[in-house]
Amino acid sequence: MGKLNCVGHGDKTQRGKERKRKRYAYYHQGHEICKGAFMLLHGVSKKYVKNIVAHMNENGNVPRVHKNKNKRPANAFSFDELKHALNYIMHYAEEVGLPQPMVRGKGNPVVFLPSSGSKSDLHKQYVASCEEAGIRHLGLTSFKLLWKDCCPHIKFMSPMSDMCPKCEEHRDAISKAVGMEQKQEAVRLFSEHLTIVQKEREVYNKSVDDARVEMTDYVRPAGVIPPCSATLTKVHYTMDFSQAVSVPHHARQEGPLYFLVPRKLQLFGIAVEGIFRQFNYVIDEDQTIGENGVISMLHHCLQQNGFGEEECIIHCDNCAGENKNRYVLGYLSWRTLIGLHKKITLSMQVPYHGRCLVDAGFGHIKRLYRRTDVDSLSSMINAVDKSAKSNVPVGYENPRNGEHNWEWYDWKTYLSTHFSPLPGIRKYRHFTFNVQSPGLYIEHIVKFFLFHTLL
Repeated sequence: MGKLNCVGHGDKTQRGKERKRKRYAYYHQGHEICKGAFMLLHGVSKKYVKNIVAHMNENGNVPRVHKNKNKRPANAFSFDELKHALNYIMHYAEEVGLPQPMVRGKGNPVVFLPSSGSKSDLHKQYVASCEEAGIRHLGLTSFKLLWKDCCPHIKFMSPMSDMCPKCEEHRDAISKAVGMEQKQEAVRLFSEHLTIVQKEREVYNKSVDDARVEMTDYVRPAGVIPPCSATLTKVHYTMDFSQAVSVPHHARQEGPLYFLVPRKLQLFGIAVEGIFRQFNYVIDEDQTIGENGVISMLHHCLQQNGFGEEECIIHCDNCAGENKNRYVLGYLSWRTLIGLHKKITLSMQVPYHGRCLVDAGFGHIKRLYRRTDVDSLSSMINAVDKSAKSNVPVGYENPRNGEHNWEWYDWKTYLSTHFSPLPGIRKYRHFTFNVQSPGLYIEHIVKFFLFHTLL
């Protein structure tokens, strides 16, 4: 429109009548040109120029607006239909998603969904639920667009979500491979690694599903339950350490205030997937004994919060200093030898691919911690209690009577004199302890190792 110039002398003619037609001059780079050259240079048709001129005659030099602007199509989805689809995605993420820690002020925390699913699979479930309820459902494309616009922080997890050094090495080898044979070999090794990761993830998911099915109608009696008094064989525990939190912490602070080195609080979580409950041990830096403290907290949880099950499965990460050592193996073997369990299976996922449900509980804690003023150990315990319904805080000292909720036993000295180490322990990921055959059975390796015991 800026390249059109009205040549007439206003809206009135010399006789005072209303001017019916206006003459326009066409310009290009400051030079007047003919109408044909103007259309050729701008690649427009005669009708297009005619419509612009008609618009300027009627409305003046203002941008054109389509008449359908701000008008909803007749087949558009209503707000309630879009809200129903969005709520379905959000509820699914709350049930099975794993919230991740995030940088403060960077939006909603990322929630990872199980890698076994996809948006198409979730859309099929959504369509089935809408048909049962008699509600109009969104198509797959509209469903994905709504997901992208309203909840982009919800993502499906993949084996490459963690920064795995081995994955990075395989990717680097593929990119630097010279020749087809070398590249095919690099791809094969990378595929084998991801296949192992997927199999370990399937083992974990199956253990969680079996535990939930077995304990669907189970009601736990109050108090401490005697060992092996219940016919439960699928009870599943997941244990892990969270990143230490600092106190004092204020929601509006930019960093640690007044202290060069803030006080550190440790969080150790044991998730019981069958009852959707996670016990979080909050430990001050002067309350821990350091090495092999995991065994004392695990022993307290199994004794005080166990179900008297005969068999159980325990998942943990692949950290040799905390879980994967001779003392943890000796402790689990000791439990079967004295009759606290009949069978225990200890499983570990592939390093850097061990995301599990206990991380979801930690994610809820960190999310509330970032927007809460925490000045002491008791404030942190209250934050853990308020973070989620499934999170249960366990402090070292009982505020009612000042006694200790659990004791730090010297498991290292006791177990080192009764159980011998396992050669090459870091090569294995699955260990089974059975009262029928005392010792240690290493699954998938077809190897049996008998602890040296003095009992």
